[in-house]
Amino acid sequence: MPKKKMEFLYGDRVLQLQICDILKAPVDVIVNPANGALMHGGGLALKIQDAAGSELEKQSRLLIAEHGELESGMAVYTSAGNLPYKAVIHAVGPIMGEGYEQDKLEQVFSRSLLLCETNDWQSIAFPAISTGVFRVPVNICAQACYKAITHFWDARSSCAVEKIIICLTENNFPDFFEAFREESFDNKLLVEGQHSVNESSSSEGKVGYIEIDENEIPEQDDEIQDWFK
Repeated sequence: MPKKKMEFLYGDRVLQLQICDILKAPVDVIVNPANGALMHGGGLALKIQDAAGSELEKQSRLLIAEHGELESGMAVYTSAGNLPYKAVIHAVGPIMGEGYEQDKLEQVFSRSLLLCETNDWQSIAFPAISTGVFRVPVNICAQACYKAITHFWDARSSCAVEKIIICLTENNFPDFFEAFREESFDNKLLVEGQHSVNESSSSEGKVGYIEIDENEIPEQDDEIQDWFK
């Protein structure tokens, strides 16, 4: 899998977009894109459940038995079972067409981060929630993700959550890349050999850089290639 990464620095906090397997993310907790019944029957949810083992499935069933099905925008957590994480957060994203999809995605990203803060988890990995079988466009997810994270960090001068990784695929990385670029930078400057961009005008000192091998640039969509011209 090609290595592609976009990184933002918020003071000493790090936000990364990268093409990677969420089950290999070097974080305290990972996020499972769940349905309201916490029935992890397909896609990434099934992959996470299979890797975690029976304990995750058992705890998911207990949560539903005690509290009922979860609404879109809600997030809960279970143990990570056999996975090397402190927990798995189950984030229930919206289904396209139910309405207020971006608002609900902002809620589920924010609530996942609040669970981290409450439990003193310092790093978290998200997938592109709701962009699979729930059919929410990737750009809507990306905008919600960016807004939720920046609002969360901007509201806290000190915060347990120091690192966030958005784990993407070859298919959805370009749309996330473009959405984050539009949200983040007014002025962009490529520094040869570093693939860096200059500091944003924001007083928060937000900085981003990209690591993309020179021989991989032609593989990107035209909009991404434009940034390297």
